[in-house]
Amino acid sequence: MKTLLIALVFAAGLAGCNRSPDYYFSRANYQFSAGRDSEAMENYNRALLLKRNFPEALVSRGILFERMGDRQKAGLDYRRAIEMRPGYLPAYNNLGAMLMDGGNYGEAVRLFTQALDAKSDYAYALLNRGLAYYKTGDCAAATTDLSRALALNPRFEMAYYHRALCAAKAGNSPAALADLDAVLALNPAALLARAERAKALYALGDFPGAAQDFAAVAELKPAEHLYAYWRALALYRAGDLPAALAAAGKSEELKPGRYQVSGLLGDIYAASGDRDAAAAAYRRAAELSPKYASLYRARLAALYKPAARKSRGARQ
Repeated sequence: MKTLLIALVFAAGLAGCNRSPDYYFSRANYQFSAGRDSEAMENYNRALLLKRNFPEALVSRGILFERMGDRQKAGLDYRRAIEMRPGYLPAYNNLGAMLMDGGNYGEAVRLFTQALDAKSDYAYALLNRGLAYYKTGDCAAATTDLSRALALNPRFEMAYYHRALCAAKAGNSPAALADLDAVLALNPAALLARAERAKALYALGDFPGAAQDFAAVAELKPAEHLYAYWRALALYRAGDLPAALAAAGKSEELKPGRYQVSGLLGDIYAASGDRDAAAAAYRRAAELSPKYASLYRARLAALYKPAARKSRGARQ
């Protein structure tokens, strides 16, 4: 997450006749906010010609370069701003965020750490370093940074979401659910958070609740076969076999040939008492997945296993 440094306090600059660096900087900020990129670039350049030691203008121009798709020039501006004023924290944060976008998480962590060495309560650096740690697989460090960031700014959706992912990896479904609820309280339309919430409910054994959340996600993204599959699985575990069958059929329709769906269909048919349909589904699952073929053949064999003989009476 980048810190938007383009200040929108530009009225005084626009009204003034003094063509100072600050005048051109303010004008460029206004043009940036209005989407007039070429004009904004021209005025950032003018401001920097008049005032070479102007890290605010460099970082703002760097953000504009990024928006225009030129990350190399953006990186040069961010690094020049750091050289000019080593304590100018937004330069570290924006350069680190750009490095994260390019997958260079280790270098990003180094930059965020430098920013935090200068200001330990810089919330954006804590958030971004936490996200970078998450990307490197270090959930312990990620959780520490994300928790510190949330203590400073409780409205960081991404902090709640990624802390929830770490909690889910650790098997702490209640903590994951609490953070996902926090995301959805801030943004009810957060689809990925809703999907992860459904998985957390499933892990906690709340199958009807999980099915309800998966249904909401599937409605928002009807072409995604995985959401239909997860909904079918939750409905099956909840005991709603007709609805589970319909959802599994929808998943199969969206992406045919997945062994997991065929196996689930076999389970649903078997629970419904339709042995022939269950057998056909298990055979198809075994064909689709040689790796798990023995599992599905065992389920197929169990369909036709004779019932245990009833006791012939109590023995003396």
